[in-house]
Amino acid sequence: MSSIDAERAKPTVFLSYASEDREAARLLGDALPGYGLEVWFDESELGGGDVWDQKIRRQIRECDYFMAVVSAQTEARHEGYFRREWRLAVERTLDMADDHLFLVPVVIDSTPETHARVPEKFLSVQWLKLPGGRPTAALEALCHRLVSGDTAASTGARRPPARPVSSGAPTPIPVPTPIPQAREFPREEPGQRVRFWFEVASWVLWSGWGLSKRWPKWVRISIIVWIGIILTDHFNHSGHRDSSGLSSAEERKLKGIAEQFQSNGDKAGLAILATQIAHEFSDSDESGSNKVPILAIPFAAPSGDAAAQKLSDSTFAQAYGRIAISHHGQVGLTSDPLPDCALAAMLERARAKQSEFAVCGSIDTQVSAPVLNIRIASVADKSFLWSKSYPVTDANPEKIAAEVNSALPSIDDD
Repeated sequence: MSSIDAERAKPTVFLSYASEDREAARLLGDALPGYGLEVWFDESELGGGDVWDQKIRRQIRECDYFMAVVSAQTEARHEGYFRREWRLAVERTLDMADDHLFLVPVVIDSTPETHARVPEKFLSVQWLKLPGGRPTAALEALCHRLVSGDTAASTGARRPPARPVSSGAPTPIPVPTPIPQAREFPREEPGQRVRFWFEVASWVLWSGWGLSKRWPKWVRISIIVWIGIILTDHFNHSGHRDSSGLSSAEERKLKGIAEQFQSNGDKAGLAILATQIAHEFSDSDESGSNKVPILAIPFAAPSGDAAAQKLSDSTFAQAYGRIAISHHGQVGLTSDPLPDCALAAMLERARAKQSEFAVCGSIDTQVSAPVLNIRIASVADKSFLWSKSYPVTDANPEKIAAEVNSALPSIDDD
């Protein structure tokens, strides 16, 4: 066999990782060829002229093994292209025999396997621990098995097949199903509220399954009641939160700020509003930065109309506060309102701040029934993303602000 044929005969490994783990993936990718494996991953194979997504999919369909790098970085990210790669790999296993090794998860830090946010299929095979992505003796042994094709020992533990029973022989005693070990109750970390509740639900299901296998019924009922008391107490202390992410206490604070806010075209008043929002809700005030994804333009009202001015100020303060909270401070302020919220003027101000969206409102009293017109302009589309008119009579600033906030798309920090 020629050297070229020998090179082509090497088993291929697709290396999947989060961008934050690039250095560890590079160490791993550099080590695998020395053990007789060919590595496919974006830094080494995908050129700028390739159709990136199509080539990724093709390589996952054609590779011999799929090595997923699991870490605290993949745990922290609820979305990312690597998760699409993981799903594509799992989908491919649907056409494979159960005893064929294809998935090779490796963990590069102390991320526990039992709590990892990975596809369930990943848990059916053994994991390899490679601190920092550095090669180990265990990695070398695994690679030798992959190259030789002897991969049966690398798969996860499976129930042994039932032995045939000859005529007249006694019936074998069935092997009991192993009971899962108890898991530690999850701890809530700052900024990980959604993940915490997901882990609590997982813990409840896991524990309930284990308890139902071995504990008396009265014990199971007591445990369920105990869990319910803990969750109820935690929920009550945290405060009820509405769909925009505000607790009842935050709602009251924001309402108080909105009731006191009076712009009257005063730049100092807007600065005070931005400072109060940032201070009360612990979000960074980015109103002075050169680039903010969302630009809030003070709502306009007819000069001399005190009632209209109060409604526009209150609604604007509520809207600005909700946007700042739900978008983590990624909202800037301009000092001058736009009486007609014209699209061209909104886009011009948004571009000046390098913003993606602009929010503007104005009260129109030239119609039979005065209305508050609110618009959201999209710089990319050069059009209005959302627009709505609210009758001034019986207008509710809180409800209007919540609707404006929900109309804005989420800003991707990644």
